[in-house]
Amino acid sequence: MSVDQFPSAESDHPGELSSVVSSNTGDAPAQCLLKLERVGLTIHGTPILNDIGFTLESGKTLGIIGESGSGKSMTALSIMQLLPRGSKLSGRIQFANQQLQQLPEQMLCDIRGGDIGMIFQEPMSALNPVKTIGDQVSESIQLHRQVSRYEAVTLTAKTLERVGLPNKAFPLSRYPHELSGGQRQRVVIAIAVACQPKLLIADEPTTALDVTTQAGILELLKSLQHDEDLALMLITHDLAVVSNMADDVVVMNQGSIVEQGDLGAVFHRPSHSYTRRLFDASVLTQLTRDTRAMRIDSSAKPLLQVEQLVCEYPIKRTSLLGPARSFRAVDDVSFDIYHGESVGLVGESGCGKSTLTRALLGLMKLHSGSILLNSESVSAKQEVSRAARRQMQVVFQDPYGSFNPRHKVGRLVSEPLFVLAQQPDASEARQRVHDALASVGMNSADTDKFIHEFSGGQRQRIAIARALITEPSLIILDEAVSALDVSVRAQVLRLLDTLANDKGLAYLFISHDLSVVQRVSDRVMVMRHGKIVERGQTQSVFTDPQHDYTQQLIAAAPQLKVQERN
Repeated sequence: MSVDQFPSAESDHPGELSSVVSSNTGDAPAQCLLKLERVGLTIHGTPILNDIGFTLESGKTLGIIGESGSGKSMTALSIMQLLPRGSKLSGRIQFANQQLQQLPEQMLCDIRGGDIGMIFQEPMSALNPVKTIGDQVSESIQLHRQVSRYEAVTLTAKTLERVGLPNKAFPLSRYPHELSGGQRQRVVIAIAVACQPKLLIADEPTTALDVTTQAGILELLKSLQHDEDLALMLITHDLAVVSNMADDVVVMNQGSIVEQGDLGAVFHRPSHSYTRRLFDASVLTQLTRDTRAMRIDSSAKPLLQVEQLVCEYPIKRTSLLGPARSFRAVDDVSFDIYHGESVGLVGESGCGKSTLTRALLGLMKLHSGSILLNSESVSAKQEVSRAARRQMQVVFQDPYGSFNPRHKVGRLVSEPLFVLAQQPDASEARQRVHDALASVGMNSADTDKFIHEFSGGQRQRIAIARALITEPSLIILDEAVSALDVSVRAQVLRLLDTLANDKGLAYLFISHDLSVVQRVSDRVMVMRHGKIVERGQTQSVFTDPQHDYTQQLIAAAPQLKVQERN
């Protein structure tokens, strides 16, 4: 589907903001669509942003990079004027020759979603769980465009088709919980681009997407820019994506801009030490790890044995008296994981990776097959023992949805301790929590905070700390580092290596990030449509893939372009 199939935004907003943009430049593109001057932000007196300033032209892409908590997302929310209570914003934020801080709320509501679209970082919390995906996309269209409900539904269907959710497979009547993490992110992107905004702020837009879908989404954004002169602010921790997309780059650290400029200048000749550390961490992440395969005794009994596993979901009948139908999400999957071994599992969103995770954890009924952990059966048909629960922990994909927002971090991280045969006292439990948080780069003071007080990357670090606290034998990591910035990601990967070497800890590393899988895995499995289509030693699979699908995945993965850097 091409861009020109969408109705023009100007025809639906006569005399509004679109005319403001074009009135100063005639037929030429607006040269400065967005301008920030000495922007500062405090929340209840705590400084968040300090002297932020940059410009963004129509048709250009600005990449904003930095560690979690550096102020990237708060900069975006400042532009959108969606700040929490107690915020005090200073400086000037100018969009299309209008200072946003001076506009009344009604005008800001018209601009948000209409002329400025935003893709939020966490798709599950950004979507309304009680509304269908069709209703949520069409709601945005009806709010900002003068169209009938029928026209809005038609545009909704086309928009969802365009972001990779074909209506035949993903009808508008589906709810967010019926989609995988990557599919939910595509719905969020559809909401943001449905009204053809002049500026699109993308806050980690490809975090939850597999590499082939990520390539398609990035190509979609490029197409929108080319045909509609769209300005894109790309906030991401993935330097490879920025190196392939951005025209200019802003590097943020602790609420300040430490470096900015043309992509080539910043990426190939960074002047600030912090920028150089980010690149060093990114290159470290993309290195192939030293395999531990020679130290793994394959003649010993496996830690985890999966034999001919089949998992199915019931689906709606085609007619009232029709036969019951089911969808096979995991189809005849078999594999072993040995003590101290790291096994990677890659595949597109919806291929069955998360279903397999739930089955391994004993959270889903098996249609057939078996799962053994240290020769003990793990199945939802019977209660999983405390010993098995202690030996197998998990880090989920959504760092916000996996926590109870009413509890503080200290209680959240200590929750797995209840499976221990001997319960630690309060003092020992608190020390364990502090040690676990320190191992993932967090502070002991964070135990008294709520989960909403942290950035997306910080939340995922807390989730990893919770998995480590019982000292398990196997950790299942479901997109465990997808939300982490590059320096923390490198730190966590080194931590995982250390734990595996020192304690014989095994991992099932489920990820769409091929560079990370290549970095952490001894063996890798490639999953498609519920089946394992290729498996083998990581190096051999990545250097000489045999299956067409594996070749497509490797070809679609973005590469960090820093070859010219001294």
